[in-house]
Amino acid sequence: MHSIFYSLTRMKMKNVILYIFFYSLVFSDDNVIVFKPNISFGSDFLDQNDADTIHSLFTDGLSLYFKNITISEKVCSEKACALKSSNGANIIIFYKLQKLGSNLIFSSTRLNLEDSFSAKITAKNIEDMEQVCLRISKSIALQESVDSSADVDNITEVDSDEISRRTSLGRIGLSGGIFIPFSDYEYTENSHFGSHETTKYSNLVKLNYSYLSEFKNNTALLIEGGFASPRVSFMDLNFIKFDNKQDTSPFYGAGVGYFSLPRDSGYSPNDSGPALSLQAGLVLYRTYNLNVMLRSKFIQVFNDSKDKGLIFDVGVHWKIKSPNYKQSNYPKVINRYPILDIILNRN
Repeated sequence: MHSIFYSLTRMKMKNVILYIFFYSLVFSDDNVIVFKPNISFGSDFLDQNDADTIHSLFTDGLSLYFKNITISEKVCSEKACALKSSNGANIIIFYKLQKLGSNLIFSSTRLNLEDSFSAKITAKNIEDMEQVCLRISKSIALQESVDSSADVDNITEVDSDEISRRTSLGRIGLSGGIFIPFSDYEYTENSHFGSHETTKYSNLVKLNYSYLSEFKNNTALLIEGGFASPRVSFMDLNFIKFDNKQDTSPFYGAGVGYFSLPRDSGYSPNDSGPALSLQAGLVLYRTYNLNVMLRSKFIQVFNDSKDKGLIFDVGVHWKIKSPNYKQSNYPKVINRYPILDIILNRN
């Protein structure tokens, strides 16, 4: 019991250290200035109230990534104007809103002392601008392509010629923790000389690989495979439901799988069997490319010994990036209203 308490205490300390570390990575201390764009559209398409709302949505999106933001009242849509009026800020952000037929093109540029970064999105309706502002503010803040900036809050639906489907977000990951069987797990090591050594385990250290796929309806599919000392191995499929779409997202779920808990160095099919699980936990930094998952899980294995126990683990998942990561020269089209068009694949 003392060893279990000691292990859990160490895990809690590691969680605190991880939280402090990722907090320092997520929020930047840079001084940022954001300029207003020059808008000359007629009121029949985009009036001043619409432009003010778009500006507010864009700056609100940037505030998720920067702590020190100055919202300038000066109108600047060009590099020279923005650099001249930067007031000592080390990150300068400006953007343009351009009308092309019934489309609205949102292009933004980020300047600093070393380099610059630009992103562009085209919306076919003014109603899509909330989605567009979330996507492009993340792209500019993290300096990543529009496609790579997709998350659970700004992912878009895609129509293909054959079927209608929804895009999911895929992440791969690693996790580690402890498996605490309800009764001590005994393992016998058989040597070549006929001797036997039996060891009792009150808890087992486990490591597993995982693939997490999040869906638009706030659910996820988690596929895991791993092992624990001395010779325990497992694979399972977990169905997860999140309580919200925020950076800190509690979740619960259930799973099915297959566990092998051999009792000696030989092989017996009676030591293995299908398994059911119930779980609950918390995902930190869910809307970012790197997530931290804290989880507790109950396992019931249907083998001859009817093994069952609890798993406590900490995992890290990161987004899978497309091989075509370079920013496209073509605008990314986001269209969800009233009918989705095919998103142009020009990356």
